[in-house]
Amino acid sequence: MQGKDTLAALQKSAELLPDDAEAHNNLGDILYDLGRLDEAEACYRRALQINPDYAEAHYNLGFTHKVFGRLDKAEASYRRALAINPDYVKAHVNLGAVLQDLGQLDAAVASYRRALAIEPGYVVAHYNLGFSLRALGQLDGAVASYRRALAIKPDYVEALINLGSALNDLGQFDAAVASYAQALAIKPDYAEVHSSLGAALQGLGQLDDAVASYSKALELQPHALKHAINAYLVLPVIPENLEAIIAWRERYQTGIAALMNAKGTLKEPGEVNPSSFYLAYHNCNDRKVMEALYRFFRARVEGLTATAPHVPSWQSPATSGQRIRVGFLSEFLVDHTIGKHYKGFIQHLDRSRFEVVVIHTPKSKQDSFSQNLDALADKALTLPAHLEGQQQAVAEEKLDVLFYPDIGMAPSTYFLAYARLAPIQATSWGHPDTSGLDTMDYYVSSAATEPEDAEAYYTERLIRLNRLPCYYYRAPIASTQALTREELGLPETGTLYGCPQSLFKLHPDFDAVLVAIAEGDPMGRIVLPEGKHSWTAQLKARWSRTAPILLERILFLPIMPWDRFMAVMAHMDLMLDPIHFGSGNTLYDAMINGTPVVTWPGRFARGRNVAAAYRQMGVADAPIALRLEDYAPLALALGRDPERRRALRQTSREAAERELFEDVRAVREFEIFLEAAVDAAGRGEKLPVGWRPDMTPPVSSLPAIGKP
Repeated sequence: MQGKDTLAALQKSAELLPDDAEAHNNLGDILYDLGRLDEAEACYRRALQINPDYAEAHYNLGFTHKVFGRLDKAEASYRRALAINPDYVKAHVNLGAVLQDLGQLDAAVASYRRALAIEPGYVVAHYNLGFSLRALGQLDGAVASYRRALAIKPDYVEALINLGSALNDLGQFDAAVASYAQALAIKPDYAEVHSSLGAALQGLGQLDDAVASYSKALELQPHALKHAINAYLVLPVIPENLEAIIAWRERYQTGIAALMNAKGTLKEPGEVNPSSFYLAYHNCNDRKVMEALYRFFRARVEGLTATAPHVPSWQSPATSGQRIRVGFLSEFLVDHTIGKHYKGFIQHLDRSRFEVVVIHTPKSKQDSFSQNLDALADKALTLPAHLEGQQQAVAEEKLDVLFYPDIGMAPSTYFLAYARLAPIQATSWGHPDTSGLDTMDYYVSSAATEPEDAEAYYTERLIRLNRLPCYYYRAPIASTQALTREELGLPETGTLYGCPQSLFKLHPDFDAVLVAIAEGDPMGRIVLPEGKHSWTAQLKARWSRTAPILLERILFLPIMPWDRFMAVMAHMDLMLDPIHFGSGNTLYDAMINGTPVVTWPGRFARGRNVAAAYRQMGVADAPIALRLEDYAPLALALGRDPERRRALRQTSREAAERELFEDVRAVREFEIFLEAAVDAAGRGEKLPVGWRPDMTPPVSSLPAIGKP
């Protein structure tokens, strides 16, 4: 009754004072509160007709524009209010929120900072500033902003949640858990917080507790499919042992089946991470599980399987003499392994035959490397935040070929690849596993890495180039390479066995190899990098139970700048290639100095890169173990033989210059593939199984690497 009485009184006031702008503005406020937005907007407009310089009415009109989704008009209204009253704190904050929604994050940050310069204790401005800084990847700043908001309002649940999320992004999982626990102490039935707590616990490797938190979220919101996905699709980053891998994989696969019957739908797949990235590190054929995952998401997520308008009526550009339009789409076309592997393709594709478009995803952390890469393309763009807009933006490019260097490393590209956005779609070894998607026509690999039966591992049509599908620029020798072992924090004596890899590559099967090396060379040290997040602690915990000698004999080095890292690598006597999932970028870094890399070519291509590179380089005396049991003895023998190491360094360095770095033949083979795929698609066909570019000598004529 009070609202109705107030409304009646304000309506009467506006009738009695038809030329009073404040009366119409106040009437608009009560109508807005009652949800009568069209009438509220009319009142604000009437107030502004009476007094065009009424800042509060401009502010309120901006509010209604924002609610209706008219963001450009909302921005204009807030700016008009601020032109009249530059110290209008709420207008600065709401302008920031609109700019944030428009994707103008730097401008949003500036608006929030102006608000705080006027009123330092305005809690919402601190909170919103944290939100925009997190979206910009400025995580430390986001944490500081959320903490300032909480210093003003300790029970601000949303700030506690978002503080936890920023800490989670930083890998500070213990602190994130504490923040979420505080939020749950205030609001124990908040399902989203239980879900976020599950993610932090998963980051700590506490998977049973993570599942319990995800399950609690699902209990509170049984129709929220994302909670079911989080609860069922859990995998360890650092598995305890082989038995744990088997158990969690089985749970993952049965979880996909259970999800088919779960309640609810998922409108924005970016809300979840299916964790499928880690399947590739288990040394298993992932095709069936990836295809099952695809069938689930295709059935239960709205809007995934869109088709670009130009695809159904597409004709080969050859029919009109046009260039083939190729898009390279990835979150990692930046200073990252993916960017380094494919920058040369983007630069050197023949522009008389190909037009190149670089496409970044919204979370791509663009840098000077990506700016340089973009300049090499004919066009570069960054996709909007939501899936439908991403699909539309790619479709508008009317690509002939859409090439994903990696599928599976980021949810954004994985879910975007469900759509048919070009007549020919292909992926490659950026993430060396099948996508499981029937929208992906080809998987571009190398005959040197793929075993004979590899077709069975891919949903896509497997393309075996004769060269490794990579154009890797040879980096200059870092000036820091003159630093001594002591200056770099390395032991001054003893053989150094480098293994500078992401710690999740260290399969439990590799532990026995490392133990044998540690036992066989008491004076040597195995050098690993510190892992991100809590990975180092999880790996050490595994070794404390299964391989305690490694805790004494492995030297963990902190994350460091690239030039210092390269100086450390120059002091490695030899490198150890992890089994099952081996070196990528590190292989090329090692070959700058010709450092010997001991390897065993395993069952899948992802464990055969180093052996393939030695094969491509034609290094006859390469340190390749033909059996797993030969790996440690081979590494130890090489560690004791400085003359052989010196000879290998020289041979490998010279061969890499000729055959590995800046390999234009790989680009030419990729061009042959692109033209052949377009030609086949023009006939309504795919390239046949076993297709190869007829350009370089077949790999079988090069030195054999032996079968695992």
